[in-house]
Amino acid sequence: MNSQTKVFTVCLLIGVMFLTNCKKDASSTGKAKSFTNLTFNHRIAFFASDGSMAAPVDSFGAKASISKIDITFFNYYDYDGPGFFDPVARSSDAWYWDQFCLPWLKNGMATKYYSTKLTKADFDAAVSNQSKIATFFASSDTKLAGHDIYPVGAVIGGREANSVELKKGGVYGFMNAAGKRGFIYVRTDQATAWPIAVVSQDTKVDIVREN
Repeated sequence: MNSQTKVFTVCLLIGVMFLTNCKKDASSTGKAKSFTNLTFNHRIAFFASDGSMAAPVDSFGAKASISKIDITFFNYYDYDGPGFFDPVARSSDAWYWDQFCLPWLKNGMATKYYSTKLTKADFDAAVSNQSKIATFFASSDTKLAGHDIYPVGAVIGGREANSVELKKGGVYGFMNAAGKRGFIYVRTDQATAWPIAVVSQDTKVDIVREN
């Protein structure tokens, strides 16, 4: 290999490395996947955060895309407790409170939920720059949601059991089995008297997730 060829080869390798790094930087700091004003209720209760769905679907829609379903909604109406449930944990009847068990969810994507102290401004920052998601997850304030009945991280909301309740304006984290992290923002424009189910069974949220 002559000197000109060596110089060309070195320059080519440097160029490739530069472009690769640029691509990585753009990927980590670009806009995240985001979904606005999603309405969940007892019927429209299943969602895939990978971008294949524009809105939550019913059980028929969920079964058609079961391997992608990573977020499921439930509502413990007797206790005015809307919440989100890991699909795989929800497929089991091993828990003392098993009325929300749906065995067909066993082939869904397992998801862990987290409590945070994030604000709507933090959520919006993550929408604009997905690298913020990793930053916020690295915070000591982002913790797996505990529960006395279900496995740690399996549930946020629902009937209170030394657990995390959903609140207007609250931001809650999730990470699915594919390692994709994101946040759920509970909107403040819920129906009057939310979460009292006799008034409205809908819960409205925004979601942001890593690409």
